[in-house]
Amino acid sequence: MASAVGRAHRVVFVCTANSARSQLAAALWKRASTIPATSAGTHPADRVDSGALAAARRHDLRMRPARPRRLADIAADDDFVITVCDHAHEELGDLGGLHWSIPDPVRAGTDEAFDATVTALADRVGGLAPRLAPS
Repeated sequence: MASAVGRAHRVVFVCTANSARSQLAAALWKRASTIPATSAGTHPADRVDSGALAAARRHDLRMRPARPRRLADIAADDDFVITVCDHAHEELGDLGGLHWSIPDPVRAGTDEAFDATVTALADRVGGLAPRLAPS
């Protein structure tokens, strides 16, 4: 096993709208680790983007169309926060444990953009999950 990068009680993936990247990242994490995961946004959208839900189905990810949530409403002091969009990272500063710069697939709106997002997130999750120990 690769050396541990840290410990976490819960992993929270954050993007601005909590409508695609953070939702997909949390679904991928739940498949890769026993450490609980959730997602949130700095300025949540009204709903999870339909393209994200479709991508989750194509990649056999369990993702329910839960209403996007605000980070401030769900954050706990011992969360390991991973920002998955540059705007959320800029807004939160050093609050995040990690930052992954993932392009927003909602802007392109294509299956290819959402699939590329799932692939990029799966690579990152796959690299981190075995190195983050439960606390």
